[in-house]
Amino acid sequence: MSDLPEPPGGVARLLTPRERQIVSYLAAGKPNKVVAIDLGISLRTAEAHRARIFRKLGVRNTLELACRLCRRGGPAS
Repeated sequence: MSDLPEPPGGVARLLTPRERQIVSYLAAGKPNKVVAIDLGISLRTAEAHRARIFRKLGVRNTLELACRLCRRGGPAS
């Protein structure tokens, strides 16, 4: 999906390219099932990426992830 936002620069440096793709879906409010279908991966793989992203960024849920992304000042940071 090309209309999904890119994660802010500071966050992007912590994540792999695939994790950055998935963050874009999560930030847009997409569920794991949609992420899996759109990216052609299993649901379990999408869940594993999500868990790894949360761990790396020190967040516990998607709301905290969104707050963390907003605090970074957007994609130009």
